[in-house]
Amino acid sequence: MDNFEFFVKSDLSGFVGKWVAILNEKVVASGENFKEVAEKVDKEFPNQKPLLTKVPKNIARIL
Repeated sequence: MDNFEFFVKSDLSGFVGKWVAILNEKVVASGENFKEVAEKVDKEFPNQKPLLTKVPKNIARIL
């Protein structure tokens, strides 16, 4: 499973309205704004490319 597939299939209800960084099928950082999350990821996981996205309030899932 890749990071996007993890995002689509996982229950991220605890992160609604927040930015998350997903790497290796795990949420490795979260926060209120993109810059905050990007800085955390750059510091902890240099040279890796996580998926950074905002978890929407209304999620429609088609599985």
